[in-house]
Amino acid sequence: MLSGTTPAENLRKAIENLIDAKLKDVLTKPGGVDRLIAHRVTGVASFDIRNAEKRLDDTIAEILAQAENYAGSESQA
Repeated sequence: MLSGTTPAENLRKAIENLIDAKLKDVLTKPGGVDRLIAHRVTGVASFDIRNAEKRLDDTIAEILAQAENYAGSESQA
């Protein structure tokens, strides 16, 4: 996670990154809409989309880990 940013900001950036990757794929590559539909059906995606999805997954995992740590420290207090 980036220092100096909130978890909400990191989540927003990761979501925007995924949306941007999908829009770029749809608008700039031949058969973009078909590629997007195929991704929804099969899960096969371009490298950029896979990276954006991984970044979103990592961001969500970090937020959940922070929440678990916070909940654990609250129950011990």
